[in-house]
Amino acid sequence: MIKEEDRKKVIVSADDFGISNVANVNILALLKLGKIDRVSVMMSENISREEADELLQSGVKIDIHLHLIKHDSDYWQGNRRLHESAPKRLLFFFLNYIFGRNSSEKVELKWAVQIEKFRELFGRNPDGIGSHEYIHFFPPYFKAILKLAQKYEIPFVRLGIYSFEQENNISKILDWLRKKNNRAFKKSGKASSEYMVSLDWISSPAKFIENLPENTRTEIVCHPERQDEYEMLEKEF
Repeated sequence: MIKEEDRKKVIVSADDFGISNVANVNILALLKLGKIDRVSVMMSENISREEADELLQSGVKIDIHLHLIKHDSDYWQGNRRLHESAPKRLLFFFLNYIFGRNSSEKVELKWAVQIEKFRELFGRNPDGIGSHEYIHFFPPYFKAILKLAQKYEIPFVRLGIYSFEQENNISKILDWLRKKNNRAFKKSGKASSEYMVSLDWISSPAKFIENLPENTRTEIVCHPERQDEYEMLEKEF
């Protein structure tokens, strides 16, 4: 169990609210237990008026979790997407960008629509901005996300100000991209946490948080739709 004084070093951000009914139920349950500080919402038909109100009443920060997923019920409910490999998703990502299907201009328009839907549902702008599977770290998309953050007066951007490389390939790639985006981020005047990590990079949360630098905040990104992460959050945080 994490010590109370160490818990202040982290911002626990729950991703994918809206991707499935399981994600919504698990995140709302953890909110009631006080385990989560921010919730990232993917705009979809899976969010009821009652769930949106419950999020608002919780008092946590509510972020927009931008995505490029088509509105396909099987995908959103978690059936097909769980069987797609990371290399396959990455290949289609670059092909769609190279052939213009997901140019930065088109993506910016798609994301603006999602923010407008967020505003309609929640009655206000998001507290923060990020994206599904960290695709906003891709430099052309990062410029688009900063433009949207300025337009909609969104103060917090998921990035991490300093390097916090873990021993896995995803963290190394994200850190390399973070450095590429750092100059544009600094010019934007937006806020971010000092460090950003994913919960599935951590084997022992208590030990990890205890060793974090003093007087800093580290954003720990989690996915409570996954049963193992839900249980870790419930027991450790």
